[in-house]
Amino acid sequence: MLRLLSYNVLEGALPDRLATVLRVIKSAEADVAAIQEARYWRRNRREAFRRVGRELGMRGLLFRANSGFDLAVFSRLPILGHRNLGLDTMFLHTTGAVDIEAPSGETFTLFITHLRPDYPSRRGEARLLLQWMRPYRRRLCAMCGDLNSLTAGDPVARAHIRRNSELGRGPREIIGSVERAGWLDCFRERNPSAPGLTLGEHRRVARVDYIFASKPLAEKLEACRVHRHPELLKASDHSPLWAEFDI
Repeated sequence: MLRLLSYNVLEGALPDRLATVLRVIKSAEADVAAIQEARYWRRNRREAFRRVGRELGMRGLLFRANSGFDLAVFSRLPILGHRNLGLDTMFLHTTGAVDIEAPSGETFTLFITHLRPDYPSRRGEARLLLQWMRPYRRRLCAMCGDLNSLTAGDPVARAHIRRNSELGRGPREIIGSVERAGWLDCFRERNPSAPGLTLGEHRRVARVDYIFASKPLAEKLEACRVHRHPELLKASDHSPLWAEFDI
């Protein structure tokens, strides 16, 4: 069994929230943790990045982002290879790809990304991301991260959304394009009617964090949930999402 966690930790969780974020991550008992907004983790000889890996007891990878909002992946399982695909491209942040040896001995490939908040540019990033993912559709592959996108039919707490936010009034076709390309929304597959809200500073107002699976991996999906922890609102403006696969 492999449990994958995706979590936007808000500006690197520094300096006062990192301990809280670590408690949240540890409580999820993930085999692989994919972190967005690992900002400042390259400072002081990667002090924060090394601390996270040390306290989680995992090997870590740090993907430099064009914006400085880096991505990180931590794994208890052997890492076979990795690529920073989005660096020096149109991506505001970046996209990383990691090959991991699953408990079954098979190779599991993870794409971690963080898409732009503005729709026109986000649409271009999504096209490029799907292009990179295309060769992996028939393999054990997942894509996760903060996609800054709503999907058709999902509820939004409009009264609690920041003024001028695209959420609640913007296009919802990004997620549809991922699904049409053959990738399964793990949370919606296992939770047909649950709201799954992950984003919000004082309360969660929308679902923008996703884990998608290729068809071969989706066939092994056991569960997918928004992680619960009493310190979630103190830790970040996002809640982590995890999915479990029988591989």
